[in-house]
Amino acid sequence: MGRSLSRGRAVMARLAGCIAVSVLSTAVTHTATAADTTPHVPNFSAYGCADASPATVSGTRHIGQVIKGTYTEWVESYRLVDAQPRLLCMSLKRPTAHDLSAAEAQALLTDSLAIGVLSNGLNRRAATASASTYDVPENVPAEPVKRLAKPPASAPDLSAPQSSGVDTPPTAAMKIFTGDASAVLKPLKESSLATIEPALTKGVEDRTLVANAQSFPWNTLAYLVMSYSDGSSWRCSGTVVSPYVVLTAGHCVHNKSRGGYVTSVRVYPGQNQANPGSNASRPYGSNTSVAAIQATSQWMQMSGNDSYPITDYKWDFAAIQFSTPFTYTGTFMPVIFGSTGAPVTSAGYPAEVGGSTVYGLYNDTAPETSRTYGSHNNTHIREFSVDASGGNSGGPFIYTDPNTNQRYMVGTLSYGDDTNDAAGGPWYDPWNQTLISGWVSWTPNNNEVAQSVSGVRLAGVFSSAQANLLSYLRFYNDSAAAGSVDVTLADYITGAPLATWHSPSLPPESSRQFSITEIENNADRSFTKPMIYSLSVRPTFVGAVQNVLWNKSEGSLTNLSTCDNPAGSRTALMNVHSSLMEAAYPSAVIVHSTSASNLALNLGIYDAASGRKLGTYATGPIPPNGQILMSMPAIEAAAAISPGSVFHYNVRSESGGVETGFEGYLQLLLNNKNANIVTDMTASCVLSP
Repeated sequence: MGRSLSRGRAVMARLAGCIAVSVLSTAVTHTATAADTTPHVPNFSAYGCADASPATVSGTRHIGQVIKGTYTEWVESYRLVDAQPRLLCMSLKRPTAHDLSAAEAQALLTDSLAIGVLSNGLNRRAATASASTYDVPENVPAEPVKRLAKPPASAPDLSAPQSSGVDTPPTAAMKIFTGDASAVLKPLKESSLATIEPALTKGVEDRTLVANAQSFPWNTLAYLVMSYSDGSSWRCSGTVVSPYVVLTAGHCVHNKSRGGYVTSVRVYPGQNQANPGSNASRPYGSNTSVAAIQATSQWMQMSGNDSYPITDYKWDFAAIQFSTPFTYTGTFMPVIFGSTGAPVTSAGYPAEVGGSTVYGLYNDTAPETSRTYGSHNNTHIREFSVDASGGNSGGPFIYTDPNTNQRYMVGTLSYGDDTNDAAGGPWYDPWNQTLISGWVSWTPNNNEVAQSVSGVRLAGVFSSAQANLLSYLRFYNDSAAAGSVDVTLADYITGAPLATWHSPSLPPESSRQFSITEIENNADRSFTKPMIYSLSVRPTFVGAVQNVLWNKSEGSLTNLSTCDNPAGSRTALMNVHSSLMEAAYPSAVIVHSTSASNLALNLGIYDAASGRKLGTYATGPIPPNGQILMSMPAIEAAAAISPGSVFHYNVRSESGGVETGFEGYLQLLLNNKNANIVTDMTASCVLSP
């Protein structure tokens, strides 16, 4: 491809250094011959999770994969034995977090290799029966591979890796398709071949045609045709990573100059072409049942240009989600988050190779370029000396593990450099892992998590993805019978429901607080955590709910209870701190009188956890338009209450043991001593069935 010998030697020298320090890029001894490329499980001679410790672990990698129709995520830890890496432990993260025994790990990795094998009732189409052949298979122009922005001579080199100083993770933007997506498909406008973008390759053409696209990993790649509201249609490449999801480039699904999101998608997995000029076959047919398109909100704001600085391409990835599954396999290509291995293989459906128009699958394997070597952790971009042209956009970068010959998707092709025969794109790493794993694990059931979002809607609930801020939800059952609540978590940007949590039973007159982490971990399904949630709360009782935020670094609690219904009770307070919390978070109860005459109240004091009444506090006379402030130690002493192990009380105005109203209202103040902040914790939102 016209690469200079000195440049190639320099890259390979750096690569050798990488291999020397990365246990995941060093070959291990196994029974297969050197020429054998059959994937196999790794060496288990050193396996034992009990031996895993910072002193013994020399490297880890995080992997996500749909296996037998189920999204599975795990972490592999390695140790060096005689300077060779040996698998030490596998820790499952999803669907159930635990360390795996050697037998369990071997079984999982064996299943991981079985891409193309049927499972979970998925019915594979017979290739001979479903194959279709076309003389001109959807002849639409190729989506141009994006280029690197060329800075002015006096400006800094924008093609060099840069850091903005603030490495904000990507957030999702979504378009949901309703109804029968295939019904909106329109006949494609056949376009002139002259509109196809010429290849970026300036030297030797290194791409080779895949002879059998029905073998792994090629059967997980797909030819995509995307249509926009302006009537245009464009070709891209993608990777089928689950029965319902294809990963591709963001610029393949959203272009502001064409009207924004695509309006329809046609996906043809494993498309074949024997040679340029021959007919193309589609052994697995097509899928057009688009349910949703997901891109990053950052790319959605900037889409439509032909070139960008290299660091902008870290946002250029997307997912196409389908309501009807791909049924030709139940196990799909795994994804490594944060791989440093090289070389990699770029694969996809270019529109032109060697001056010929093509519709087949081509691949090219090459080492990393000097531009991104050693800096991808800062830019979330990697670049390789591979050929690229229109139609390659959205194709995968595939790393082959020399230990096992297993192939992994590690990134997406987004741009090409027409001065350097290089192509790169966003890398799948811990920075974008939450978003991508959520996309890969998506199923149509995710859109059915909440059949109803009726009930109380709460905003501004911080997820556990926040490093320093943790939300707590407090539920007060002010009824005579036990009850529970259902809480639906939704993405605050898209409004899309994510999961539903069912609370344990709450006794009458009790209140419980639950951290958002506890709610997330016990929801009815796994999901990608946004930074903030919108919530829908549906109770079986009359009561109240609060959204309380804890600032870990300051040690402060604040009340963020904002909702779409009237304010909570004026005659009851929930989760009042007992004197056991006096050292850090002392509470005070205030009775405000709006009466024209003296007012005296009896306040019932209840154990918040059990609802059991502990005692009664008599306020004595309060003058008209006056108030009385009572510390919790004073209330406990006057009511002869010993808190014991009770950290929270519920306090209400009552007569004869029955809650009563009065001319005035109750207020709860909390002193955050460490932060020197006094917070009003009174506000709550009314709950009713």
